Amino acid sequence: MDRIIRFLLFSCLLTSIPAQIEAQPCMELIWADEFDGTVLDTNNWSYDIGDGCPDLCGWGNNEWQFYTDAPENIRVENGLLVITGREDSTAFSDFTSAKIISQGKADFRYGRFEARMRLPQGQGVWPAFWMLPTESVYGIWPRSGEMDIMEMIGTNPGQLVGTVHTGMPYDYESGYYDLPAGQILADNFHVYAMEWEPDSITWFIDGIQYHQLTPDDIGPWAPFQEDFYLIINLALGGNWPGDVDPAVLPQTLEVDYVRVYNRPDRIRIEGQQPTVEAAGRSYQAPDIAGADYNWTVPADATITSGQGTHAITVDWGCTPGDISLELQTPCDNANLVYTVAGFVTPTLSGPETVTESQIGVTYTFPQTSAGAFTWEVPANASIVSGQDSNEIVVDWGCDPGEVVVTFNSTCGETFSDTLTVALQTYPISGQSYVPPNTVNQTYSIEEDAEATYSWSVPADASILSGQGTPSIQVDFGTTSGVISVAVANSCGTKTYEFPIDVTESYLYVDFDTRDLEFVPHADAVFEEVANPFPSGINLSQSVGLVYKPAIAPRWAGVEADVPEIPLDLYPVMTRKVLCTDTGAVSFMLDDVDLPPGVDRYRIFVEYGPEDVNTWVQLVFDFSGRPGGVYERLRFTHNHWGPSYTSDTEYWYFDDVMAWSDLSTSTSAEVGITETITVYPNPSSDWFYVETKDIFPVGSTYDLEVLDVQGRSVLRRKVFAQGQPVALDLSTQPAGLYFVRLSGQSLRYVKAISKME
Repeated sequence: MDRIIRFLLFSCLLTSIPAQIEAQPCMELIWADEFDGTVLDTNNWSYDIGDGCPDLCGWGNNEWQFYTDAPENIRVENGLLVITGREDSTAFSDFTSAKIISQGKADFRYGRFEARMRLPQGQGVWPAFWMLPTESVYGIWPRSGEMDIMEMIGTNPGQLVGTVHTGMPYDYESGYYDLPAGQILADNFHVYAMEWEPDSITWFIDGIQYHQLTPDDIGPWAPFQEDFYLIINLALGGNWPGDVDPAVLPQTLEVDYVRVYNRPDRIRIEGQQPTVEAAGRSYQAPDIAGADYNWTVPADATITSGQGTHAITVDWGCTPGDISLELQTPCDNANLVYTVAGFVTPTLSGPETVTESQIGVTYTFPQTSAGAFTWEVPANASIVSGQDSNEIVVDWGCDPGEVVVTFNSTCGETFSDTLTVALQTYPISGQSYVPPNTVNQTYSIEEDAEATYSWSVPADASILSGQGTPSIQVDFGTTSGVISVAVANSCGTKTYEFPIDVTESYLYVDFDTRDLEFVPHADAVFEEVANPFPSGINLSQSVGLVYKPAIAPRWAGVEADVPEIPLDLYPVMTRKVLCTDTGAVSFMLDDVDLPPGVDRYRIFVEYGPEDVNTWVQLVFDFSGRPGGVYERLRFTHNHWGPSYTSDTEYWYFDDVMAWSDLSTSTSAEVGITETITVYPNPSSDWFYVETKDIFPVGSTYDLEVLDVQGRSVLRRKVFAQGQPVALDLSTQPAGLYFVRLSGQSLRYVKAISKME
């Protein structure tokens, strides 16, 4: 009843809107959050936590706040969503706030979007209710569009702004609404709304239209024919609102409700495309107050639950066909269709990499209402359960192999799918190329409690200690070669090799044999300490430690002037890092003759939860870049994430080196004989990434392309198959980009050039 009353109130509101809006077909409430509970409804929203780094540091606007999910920044109480921007010297930045998004939980195309809000005010304060594309169909921002339903700059507290961004070439148009003199938006709640139609976008405050755009006003318009999601946030500082005045904080954005309306004939049925005889597939439309729902499915499909409601469950038969919904709402009727032109081919899912003798591995085929399943696994694996069902549990053996499922439907069709399963590899960790006569280098492999280990090293090298264990220490001579270890367990003996190149390089610091004068910058503190977490990647006795106290800005760190770094001679830089929490590591090369703060090369590397409290090798490959001379190294680590509770951040680093020989390895993770290659480089469209054996066949790694602003323009997870990975950058503007690859204990960054 309450929702019907709200709809009637909205219908009354339409009487105050100009005739061209009023004449449009009716709209129904299809989605809402009234914030009537005590916690944020995570079925509707996700928290967007952080400061945008490493992909979009400062959220593309050099903003100061770090977004959190802490109750001091965001809470639901007394029927309101309350977002507070505050000075917060004990968190991740000097300022914190909150941001929520509906992406993947509530995505829309067309309709009326409104929220009742009371806004904050003050220097550097920037509340916003806006929309971004669910998928960047036309490329990175602003190519795929942005719609700002409501924005207000805190230094102009009586003025409302509504804007659209699109391009390229970049274009935007803003409309403004000013309250009468002496009134400000922070004094009262107001209803902010935007009506988005295929051929127009119109803005309102309290039912008063103040701005409208059509395709003739701005271009391109095509992005605004795609799905968008909702965002609510309170930003602090940045290019647009300007510097934050701490004296005005805290400031609060209060949201009474968010509601979305749309025409019944534009409502979409959501669901999954079915397979033959698929069981338990769900289909749903918005839950509209007072509406009647009459669903129709193909003749040999069955609605098992939900007829007469907004959501049904269907068991499919042998014949595909559309799902239809006759929808009768209080103001209009519509016939909606979910198209099923044909059944999709069922596919097998499950892990593609397992360990030797791993137990409890699950493989699944789509659930069906009828038919019979037959499964096959390798000879030395066994099916523990599920042979006659759509899901099996397998105890693996000692060999790789194939999982095969065959489904015989009662419709007379047979489907079969195969998943090739590889065994997890255990690469040797250590420095894969070393200067002549290097001593006390550590090489390790993952420990197997039941295994024995037998190591060998190049001819003029010697094993100091560790023979028979998973980790050895080695003194080198002048001869390159291979370090190998034979690992014997119940599955037999496997030999792992790690090529070693003894080559001239330049060691800047390792804190055991060579120091460098690091100077803290921006309130950081530096000292040399004992290695707190010795591992196979770094068993050095001494390392560098950087403290970043709460008073320090986000990118406080250390820097050191060094002998000249001619990138044409030493294009590959490596460094080992250990952090106690998630964040982003930056590596900067500076020219001391440049003005302070101007970085010639600045690269960010993501440091995720899997890397915490373990040494990770970072590789920065500048080959192919201009060979200018650089004379300063600068390192930082910027924390993010809700797990961070300390008022002091600290991180460690070691073994900063430059390498001259590009035919040698640069990874401490596996044995490699070449660096990563990207070709052609430069290119105007397609690039191909050849990782060679840096990421072994059967392993997975993350691949991402970043622009010079640190923004992600392409991202994917790659299953290493020994083949080059193709990257299409044809839609990106010309300029410098970085290919970032992330695997176990390794982060590799390669500079590339995109031409017109």
